[in-house]
Amino acid sequence: MARAASRASTVAFLRSHGIEMSPEGLDSLVREAVARLQRTLYRQDPREDLTAAEAAILERGGFSLEPAELDADDPLVQTVAEYAALLKSSLSTAETARRLGVDPSRIRQRLTADPPTLYGIRIGPNWYIPEFQFDGDGLLRGLGEVVSRLDPELHPVAVFRWFTTPSADLSAEALGGRSLSPRDWLRLGLPVEAVAEMASNL
Repeated sequence: MARAASRASTVAFLRSHGIEMSPEGLDSLVREAVARLQRTLYRQDPREDLTAAEAAILERGGFSLEPAELDADDPLVQTVAEYAALLKSSLSTAETARRLGVDPSRIRQRLTADPPTLYGIRIGPNWYIPEFQFDGDGLLRGLGEVVSRLDPELHPVAVFRWFTTPSADLSAEALGGRSLSPRDWLRLGLPVEAVAEMASNL
């Protein structure tokens, strides 16, 4: 009964935030997020990278080589949660095509072009197209030029944070010199090249 009550509470919480997915479905996205993250800095056993002598020296010096438990404040945990939320709020190719009023094949062409002109996350045969690229029922003005400059090796969370975080390099005099995110800069119709140049340097 306690498990059922907990599940009902989780479902209610998700729906109150506009998420219709079941807790089990969200769990699958979290598992996918964890599986795709680089774990180089979070080895289960730090001794794997050390010789026995090196490990002994470090332990004598007071260093603990026991695997650390990751809590909610750990950057990896936060990235996993953010990545799962990013996937959940993304659109499929069919949903994107309907929103833009084009054929799904056109969306796939933009995703797989060299370089791509639409940002997508590919997991198996499926594409996840993040919501931050849209402005109403259209795409952000100049989006293709910006996306084409992004390094394809960038992690999706890094791309999302860059698009949505105000930058001192994007300040608009008409707004009192306030710093804007790349997304807001494009939404306001300001020069695309300023954002495209930043994308090249990520």
